[in-house]
Amino acid sequence: MSTDLSRVRFDPLLDFAGLNLKQGAVLLDGDANELVALLDRRLRALASDILGPATVSSTTPLAFKITAVAGGLQIAKGRLYVDGLLAENHGAPSLLAAQRLFDPLLAEPQYADPLSYANQPYWPRPAPLPTAGRHLVYLDVWQRELTHLQRPELVEIALGVETSSRQQTVWQVRVLPEDAGGSTCATPDATLPGWSALSAPSSGRLSTGSYEVAPADNPCELPPTGGYRGLENQLYRVEVHEAGQPGTASFKWSRENASVGSGVASVVSATVLELDTLGRDELLRFNSGDWVEITDDWRELDQRPGELRRITVDDATRRLSFAPALPADLLPPTLPDSTQAHERHLRVRRWDQAGKVFRTDASGVPVQVHDLDAATATGAIPVPASGVQLMLEHGITVEFSVSDPSGRGFKSGDYWVFAARTADASVEILDRAPPRGIHHHYARLGLWDVGAASVSDCRHPWPPETQGGDCMCTACVTPESHASGRLTLQAAVDRVMSSGGTVCLHEGDYTLNEPVRIAGARSLRIHGQGPASRLITAGSAFVIEGSAAIAIEDLSLLSLARAPAIAVRTVLGLRLQRLLLLVLANSDFRAPAIALSGLVAATEISHNLILAPTGIQALEPNTEGAPRALISAGLRICDNLMSCSTAGLRLSGAVAHLLDSSISGNQVLNCHEVGLAAEGLSAAGASLRLCDNHLNVHGSGIRCATDGAWISQNKLRASRDGERVLAGAGIELALGLDKTGSDQAQVLANQISGFAEAGILITAPVSALLIKLNLIDHCGNGILMREGASARALVIENNQISAIDAVAGASADDKERMLLGIGLQRSEQVTVAGNSLRAIGLQAGQDKQLVAGIYGFDVAQPRLLHNVVSDVGPQDEAASGFAGALIGLALRSPYEQAEVQGNQVEREQQSSEAESRLGCVALLLGDPSLGDNGGFNLIGRQRAFKLDERRSLVMVGGRAFIRQARKLVGDAALLAGEGARASVLGNALNARGRTSAVLIAAAGELLFSDNRCELRANNSAVVVLLDTPVALVNANRVRGGEVSIRVPDAKAQVAALGNITTRSIQAPLKPEMQVLNLIA
Repeated sequence: MSTDLSRVRFDPLLDFAGLNLKQGAVLLDGDANELVALLDRRLRALASDILGPATVSSTTPLAFKITAVAGGLQIAKGRLYVDGLLAENHGAPSLLAAQRLFDPLLAEPQYADPLSYANQPYWPRPAPLPTAGRHLVYLDVWQRELTHLQRPELVEIALGVETSSRQQTVWQVRVLPEDAGGSTCATPDATLPGWSALSAPSSGRLSTGSYEVAPADNPCELPPTGGYRGLENQLYRVEVHEAGQPGTASFKWSRENASVGSGVASVVSATVLELDTLGRDELLRFNSGDWVEITDDWRELDQRPGELRRITVDDATRRLSFAPALPADLLPPTLPDSTQAHERHLRVRRWDQAGKVFRTDASGVPVQVHDLDAATATGAIPVPASGVQLMLEHGITVEFSVSDPSGRGFKSGDYWVFAARTADASVEILDRAPPRGIHHHYARLGLWDVGAASVSDCRHPWPPETQGGDCMCTACVTPESHASGRLTLQAAVDRVMSSGGTVCLHEGDYTLNEPVRIAGARSLRIHGQGPASRLITAGSAFVIEGSAAIAIEDLSLLSLARAPAIAVRTVLGLRLQRLLLLVLANSDFRAPAIALSGLVAATEISHNLILAPTGIQALEPNTEGAPRALISAGLRICDNLMSCSTAGLRLSGAVAHLLDSSISGNQVLNCHEVGLAAEGLSAAGASLRLCDNHLNVHGSGIRCATDGAWISQNKLRASRDGERVLAGAGIELALGLDKTGSDQAQVLANQISGFAEAGILITAPVSALLIKLNLIDHCGNGILMREGASARALVIENNQISAIDAVAGASADDKERMLLGIGLQRSEQVTVAGNSLRAIGLQAGQDKQLVAGIYGFDVAQPRLLHNVVSDVGPQDEAASGFAGALIGLALRSPYEQAEVQGNQVEREQQSSEAESRLGCVALLLGDPSLGDNGGFNLIGRQRAFKLDERRSLVMVGGRAFIRQARKLVGDAALLAGEGARASVLGNALNARGRTSAVLIAAAGELLFSDNRCELRANNSAVVVLLDTPVALVNANRVRGGEVSIRVPDAKAQVAALGNITTRSIQAPLKPEMQVLNLIA
């Protein structure tokens, strides 16, 4: 409520320093008020220059600190300076003696408890709080003038009249409705959603002047001239009623600074009010036909204008009547009522606009623009467009304009005052003057994450933290400065975020109610004192977004796994090193230590100790607003020690790799799902190196699903964790986002032990794959291709594979029911050379169908060269219960051209002559259709059926494929590859069982030479069965069996020369060839 003043003189541009009283001079209210304004400006300028725009003093370091509590927000007590204005929270009022404290610093009372958002002293009815998202909590501070209408105690009881009015600093804690998204306390005003529009000052401007009045008809009056023609000295007030741009905004005016007012004694009805007084005299009173504004404290502190009404006055009852009725928010629940009017200081304020409103045209002639006597009039005058001069009264004109047409325009409550004097007919000139008030000042208090119930601290402490003692630190944070709010870690980061620098953390504990947000930062380094600098949080400690050249080093982080301890969302150049990351998970929260998403380029994560459910993970699937894909470029994850219950590294999902990525030198322990998983897809020319890692896990070791992978020199060991089921492979080449598989991969020189499924497992298509120099032992299989796997060019060389058996604690759900040293399928060109396979299936039980050293199915051009296979199958058949088949080397149909050379196969290294009930074959090539082949074509979940002369139907597990022969060569036996050709040269093939030692089917032709074949403990079987239309059998040594060599096709073309056998050769040989072979 404004007060009755003669003039407002203060002009800051004059640089007045003080006020001097002169002897005998008149002391006016304007002089005293000018001194007050002068001192107020000086104090505000001093505070702003020294403290900054929004500062918390060290005497009350928690002032206005916002805390999320159940049901809302809590506001800590204390003093905060906003643009030099002192906003003070004295605490929550209480009648309890224990809650009423004494402040010895200022020698005044205060309260003990903080305020709640709902019980603010200057906002009786605060706006509802948002229920989701991230929002800025801010402080709105301004000054208002108080009279006895708002503070009745300003009336001196002894005199019965009002004394001087008061200036009061008012503050409100508000929440910006716009979602802040990924903004931080350091986000510039222009990019923080909604902030610029809120904090921008009014762009409204006012100019004053005078005009020539019309000639007077009364000859007794002085002839009119320009200037002010009123009979009284006045202080005019022009105030914006409704906000907006010219044409939308409206205004009202008063010749008494809008100081004529009265409190409401009773609300008689919605259209009748009874006042305390109708006025002090005949001039300063309410009269019928006046326009008045009806408001109360709630309306004023809601920053809304009152209701304008034209009144009719009943002098006898002091009642005003009007229409239309007042809105509900100004009315008590029941009528009539006087209680609410007194509590909320319901009041009536007179304005002086009336009748018709005119403007001046170019020639000075008045033109009507508005009629306040019209039935549709609201009492406010529309603000015209710029350049239009409106006539108020007595020769006074006003002209509205805006400084920025694209800005906010006029704000409700903007006001201007100017004096008019009769002595010289002067009107105080305003030239495009900004509003004298009301000026709101804003300060950011914190960013509130509603879902996480956490608030970051945006306040600025005083004194500011001193700079580092040397060039190493730009800002130094201590546990004390962080806890008090004087300099939090977030504030220090905000200070150097844009300019760059180093934030140093002293030893001690730093509790984070919400993550330190690093958004849009450049060249920022956060450095602690090693594990002695401890950050403690329920979720994330750091969230890095859209930044470049960031380093976080030498810290320890303790998180309760509600969110990733460090969340990285798009960064160019990041180094996380020498960190201790401890993430304590439970059944509800299992966030990783580090989460990567967005574009993550030139990033190094090294020399860290990570104890978490998952060490490093791609994406944050449960975090709103986080990127839904990861693009890594030049990623290095090196030399970390990770003890993780789920996974050490899991780069899976929507992940793409660019350039060269390196995962090397890591120690990974205790993972139940996978140790290191690099999946997704690789761009053209990209590579991924998984090298020199040491894994001791309870699940899978390394899972890779990208192109261009080097997996080399890793040490991988799996062990059972209590009674948990053991599953997974040591190294798995899996299917990623590229459903066509990978083009190139190398698996070299790894040591693999103890994995339930396989040492090396291939479950995806691969174009070119090299597997060499690996040591594999005590695994469920050695090197194995499963259902979805295929290869164009595959080389498996110089590997040592031993002790292949069902692993203790492994899952009993084995659909394949096979134990394989090397298992191949659906491949074009395969070379298996120089491998040593020993002790394959020694513990095989009745749950297995097949034990094989090397086993291939649907391999077009296989080459088995110089491999050694020994100790295949259980030695004690009766005790094991195994009733399946044993094979040293197997290449099942369909195939096109096979080469088997220089291999050595021994069922057991120590020869035995004990009879065996098992089917045991040293070499199985194709699927022979005649004689007893042991039922090998029915083993496992792999089948092949001939469709016609060129095509075969191949079935692998639950999938079916068509194999197209590249050439048609003659008739073929059922299931033999079309035109299949084979050469079996220089092998040592020894078996002991109820079947043949060698079973070969070649639909095209067969070269079988220089082999040593032996079938022990069986005198009733054929040792070598060759099912082919064309055979060259030369220089072989065959022992045992009832028949040494048989070619069952009576029409076959057979040349048998120089063979020495212990039994006969049954083949369609020409007589002259019989003598060229010996039985010995």
